[in-house]
Amino acid sequence: MGISIKTHKMLWGRSGNKCAICKTELAEDITETDDPSVLGEEAHIVAREEKGPRGKSTLTPEARDKYNNLMLLCQKHHKIIDDHEELYSVDKLHEIKNEHTEWVRTCLNPSDIVKQKDDETYATYVEEFVNLAGIEEWDIWSSYVLSGGQPNIFKDRFEELQRLNGYLLSRIWPNRYPKLEFAFKNFRSILNDFLHVFARHLDKSGEEMYYTEKFYNKDYHIDQKEYDILGDKFDYHVDLVQDLMCELTRGANFLIEQIRYFISPSFRTEKGLLLVTTGPDMLMQWTTVRLEFSIKDPEQLAYKDLRSFMTARENNTYHFGKGVSEDYFLGDKLREMMGE
Repeated sequence: MGISIKTHKMLWGRSGNKCAICKTELAEDITETDDPSVLGEEAHIVAREEKGPRGKSTLTPEARDKYNNLMLLCQKHHKIIDDHEELYSVDKLHEIKNEHTEWVRTCLNPSDIVKQKDDETYATYVEEFVNLAGIEEWDIWSSYVLSGGQPNIFKDRFEELQRLNGYLLSRIWPNRYPKLEFAFKNFRSILNDFLHVFARHLDKSGEEMYYTEKFYNKDYHIDQKEYDILGDKFDYHVDLVQDLMCELTRGANFLIEQIRYFISPSFRTEKGLLLVTTGPDMLMQWTTVRLEFSIKDPEQLAYKDLRSFMTARENNTYHFGKGVSEDYFLGDKLREMMGE
């Protein structure tokens, strides 16, 4: 799994962005400096691999990437501690780290301590977003939604997205970074409609996959006219699910940009923004697309509701369908008729 963003944020914040040995101010990402020598390195006390420095240990692979087994160092001192194990034992490195973090803590203002706590809270939320949204496998699982004219999704992924929907709804926000919190909430609003629309015609009988039901084939006694009507409704539903998947990707990429700006500039530096793959088209070709909001103003890009999205989606550069279907609002009409 590697070092999580929460662990990363704890390490850098509690280390004051300084090398634990020489106290040099360190840069988190190459975009923050023109001097590669001051790039900080997240050094393992017990090596990740057993053959590495101080690697012979009972620590599990997972524990080796946790905060307690890491220290922030400059490149020079990272090399020194690994080249001279006899001088830098596990106990010695823990001693150096503890003395350094205590020194940082005494230098911080009370407001800095609160900020670090808030940043770690956000990092916890980011970690859940990454895990439950399947960010590392986004192009894979989303391709099942966007390909073949019949959106499908892994059962486990659908259930984890449902968990994420509830998780984000129930968060207690620090109110430190309004734009970051907006990005989280906007993503959840899209996700909520994506899940509800997708579930409307979802066949959950499969053990590993959920399939969009071809409901126009359910009744073999209907006439051709009714069959055509149902076929059109199926096509509309497929396009709507796929358009919501595209909007969810835009929302996720906007959130990633805010995470990089407010929490960690190194977040997904190597992997970049999320991509999706669609197809095959009439020529049996697949297309990989980068989807982003064309505007960055929160008030203008905010996801309002399903009806508004149905109306506006054809204005997106990349979309599948258009128009509003009242079939998705029959519950609203029923409640209106009953005077609720």
